[in-house]
Amino acid sequence: MNQNQEDEFDYSRYSGGIENSLEKVSVKNRIVTVSQLRLETAIPRDLIIEVLNRGEVPFPDRVDEIVDEKEGKSWKR
Repeated sequence: MNQNQEDEFDYSRYSGGIENSLEKVSVKNRIVTVSQLRLETAIPRDLIIEVLNRGEVPFPDRVDEIVDEKEGKSWKR
């Protein structure tokens, strides 16, 4: 994929899906896992991580952190 194709990719579609799923998944200690998001959205894990890395997903009040349990990475509010 060249730079122009990457710039044209519509991440907002996926960030919206992730944002909606954050309202639905069960939250434990104000933490949600990437696996939970994957199951709720059917968005591939790598794409979820890419969208989270871009900072395009607002966290709802009930979520303080999203954790990638496989890689040990986390995104905080």
